[in-house]
Amino acid sequence: MDAKYSNLLQGFIQELDDCYVLMKKKREDNKLEVEYIFKDMENKKLDSIKEVINDIQVLIDERQKLRDEIFVDMDKMILSITNFLNEKKEEMKPEEVVELKRKVTELEQAKTQEKLNAWRDVSNLKKELRDHLREFKDKKDNFNVLESMVDL
Repeated sequence: MDAKYSNLLQGFIQELDDCYVLMKKKREDNKLEVEYIFKDMENKKLDSIKEVINDIQVLIDERQKLRDEIFVDMDKMILSITNFLNEKKEEMKPEEVVELKRKVTELEQAKTQEKLNAWRDVSNLKKELRDHLREFKDKKDNFNVLESMVDL
């Protein structure tokens, strides 16, 4: 009889050991699954913010290039009007000369206005960039805290 109970007890202990191993494995799998979910969430959110940051940086560069192109075009117009005035001033009526000089002044004013508008646009974009960089850093820090909590 003792052998029968001994075998039964040994089988029960073995079954408990198998259950313990399975539970331990399941707990490790769950931990890995939770870590994967956090990593996936972190990557998706952070990647989204990174895309916005990159888009803003591209917009800043494009706005500065546009400003430079506008300046070049306005400078060409001013130069051509000035050259025309220098060549034909003697043949023109005084009202025409005044009108062309007024056009040059308007172009200079438009150039100044564009400089101001470009500065405002870039300034606003940089503010938005700083906000998103701050958000990126905060989210990354928050995910690190959550990750450390999961590791406990």
